[in-house]
Amino acid sequence: MATLLHGISSPSVKEIVAPDWSLYPNFTVKEFTCRCGCNRSDMDTEFMHKLQQLRLAVGPLKITSGFRCASHPEERKKKAPGAHSAGLAADVVPLSCGRYEFLKTALDLDFVGIGVAKSFIHLDTGHPTAGRPALWSY
Repeated sequence: MATLLHGISSPSVKEIVAPDWSLYPNFTVKEFTCRCGCNRSDMDTEFMHKLQQLRLAVGPLKITSGFRCASHPEERKKKAPGAHSAGLAADVVPLSCGRYEFLKTALDLDFVGIGVAKSFIHLDTGHPTAGRPALWSY
């Protein structure tokens, strides 16, 4: 059973619920914990379900960035916190498939934000302040 972390008063934002990590056997909470020191890992359960489906389809993934709280240095650079801070994004590295296969599968699974960098691929399932769908390179 998921545990409610905190309620949000805005009707456009879902309540943040801690995922049941046992439903995502290929991932650990540590991989998604904010690296600013707050120890939060408030990942969206629907996002995690899609990421688990992607992992089963393409093989192992290295998570380079998961949840980021509003105090995380990358989020503080932005005008408003982004998809990572809503638990709707992760930066990943596919470890056993090519990038083309990875991207095609991510699109087939309806990830709507995909950013391709040299060292990682950003995936998200949308965010109220981000224009989606979108595909970009860094």
